Amino acid sequence: MRRRKKKNQFPVDFYGEEGSWRFVIRAMRQDEIIDAMYWCAHISCHRKDYDLLHMASDKFDCRYNYSTSDPSDLQFGLSGTPLKVTMMGPIVLISTIKERFVDAEIKPQPQQSTSNKLVHAMA
Repeated sequence: MRRRKKKNQFPVDFYGEEGSWRFVIRAMRQDEIIDAMYWCAHISCHRKDYDLLHMASDKFDCRYNYSTSDPSDLQFGLSGTPLKVTMMGPIVLISTIKERFVDAEIKPQPQQSTSNKLVHAMA
């Protein structure tokens, strides 16, 4: 009997977008998939709160069609075809996002002793 060879299905990419801007959140392991899905949706809704370009581990190319569904708004190139632009988007590892945003919130702040608090309050 032959054994089936296991396929490596990782990394798994989750594509998000906000307007014309696209990005990828990448899960490298199975236990990161739910987090990647959550953060992809969250960042899509709150894009301006996150600087993904400086956290990116890689980039990808995507084609964006500047033409809209409204015929009066169509933008055409020289040949009369709808204008399409190749853009680059960041690929960000979910481990980087968790390290930057989740772990930073969980780390306990150093506790000051009561005497130190009194000294700072009196100063």
